[in-house]
Amino acid sequence: MSQDLSTLLDERRQYFDDMMAHYFSGLDLVSYPAVLELRQSMEYSATKGGKRFRPVLCYLIAEAFGVHPQKVTPFACAVEMIHTYSLIHDDLPCMDNDDVRRGEPTNHKVYGEAVALLAGDALLTEAFYLLSVAFPEEPKTSVHLIRLLSEAAGIRGMVGGQAIDMKAQDAHPGIEELTSMHEMKTGALIRVCAEGSAVACGLPEKQIQLCHQFGAHLGLAFQLKDDLLDSSEGELEPGSYPAVLGLEKTKQFLDQTTDKALAELRQLGIFEGPLVQLVEYNRTRMK
Repeated sequence: MSQDLSTLLDERRQYFDDMMAHYFSGLDLVSYPAVLELRQSMEYSATKGGKRFRPVLCYLIAEAFGVHPQKVTPFACAVEMIHTYSLIHDDLPCMDNDDVRRGEPTNHKVYGEAVALLAGDALLTEAFYLLSVAFPEEPKTSVHLIRLLSEAAGIRGMVGGQAIDMKAQDAHPGIEELTSMHEMKTGALIRVCAEGSAVACGLPEKQIQLCHQFGAHLGLAFQLKDDLLDSSEGELEPGSYPAVLGLEKTKQFLDQTTDKALAELRQLGIFEGPLVQLVEYNRTRMK
C-alpha cells in the first residue's frame, strides 16, 4: 500500500472512530444500572477500532463524487453497528466460542453471555433507529437505506450466509454454493456500503446500480485474496476458493473480478484516486 493511501485510510478511520464515539456519548437513555451496563457492552465492541473497512469505503465513495463524509456518516455508523453485532454473536460459545477479538477479551468474556447477546441485539436495532432519524429532510432516503441495509444484513444477506457457512463446515461446497455463501455472509455488507453511500449522496439511479456492482466485485475480490493468503501449495484452507478451484484458477478469478471492479469505476468516471488504489492494492497485498 502506498504511503499516501495508507495515510488517507488512517485519517478516515480516525474520523469515523471519533464519530462513533460521539454517537455513543450522546445516547439519551434511562439511568437504570442494567441499561447503562448494556450501553457499556455495546460501546466496548463498537468503539474498539479494527480495520473499519466498511465505513472507510462509505467515505471513499462519497469523496469520489465530491460529497463530504459527514453526509454518509449515519449510514457508515449503521453498517458498522451491524458488523459489530455480528462479531459479538460470532464470538459467543454457541457459535465460534472465541475469547479474543482485536487483541482484547471478547464481549461475553467481559460482560457475560447474556449481556453480550443483548448488546448484539441492541446494536442491530440501533442501526435502523439511527437511519430512521438521520435524514429528517429526506425521508425517502431513510426508507431506501433501511431497505438496503436490512436486505444485506438479514436472511437474504449476512445471516443467511452465516447459516450456509455453518452447514457447509462439515461438507465440501461446490463453487456455486461457496460463491453464494460469501456473497451473502461477507460480500453483502461490503456491497451495500458502496450502494448505500451512493443513495445517501443523492446520485442518479444508473450510478447507484454501478456502485452496487462495484461493491459486489470489490467484496468478492477481497474474499478471493484472503483465501489465497490463507492457502499455500501444501495446505489449502478447507471450504476456500483454492480448495474448490485450485490456486491458479483462484488467482485468475481474482484478476477477473478486480478488472471488473476497475471497469465499473471507469464507468462511474473514476479513473484514479483512492478507490482505484484500494482495488489494485487488494490484488497484490501480502496480508
